[in-house]
Amino acid sequence: DVTMALSSSDTGEGTVSPAALTFGSGDSTWNVDQAVTVTGVDDNGVDGDVAYTIVTGAASSSDGNYNGLAVADVTATNDDDDTAGVTVGAISGDTNEGGATATFNVRLTSDPTGDVTMALSSSDTGEGTVSPAALTFGSGDSTWNVDQAVTVTGV
Repeated sequence: DVTMALSSSDTGEGTVSPAALTFGSGDSTWNVDQAVTVTGVDDNGVDGDVAYTIVTGAASSSDGNYNGLAVADVTATNDDDDTAGVTVGAISGDTNEGGATATFNVRLTSDPTGDVTMALSSSDTGEGTVSPAALTFGSGDSTWNVDQAVTVTGV
């Protein structure tokens, strides 16, 4: 038999399966193509298209003609499907001069590489105020895609 290991140079961008290929000796499988599946990983960050390598290990065999034979690596690219952006939800209703409130939610569309802080204010504080005054979304944690509520209060 001839066996060669397969692995990804960057499992954060792509994985490979199976982890090894074996071609049988003395049977009908030595010259049969074997399927290798390469799967891109959705990383939720805006990192552009990233190239990585499917690393093929040297062949291992008791046949001296194949044992240690170098096999070419395969280059793959994980196409990025993420874009930086902000999602603002619909406001829950109107405010009034009696102090009625309305709310809306804000969240990011992708995992940022640093904390993101957004200042919030009213265009006319004589008619309505906004709370909180700022929203902060963390990078590399679980808060970037969690809705944060903003309350608008009528004056």
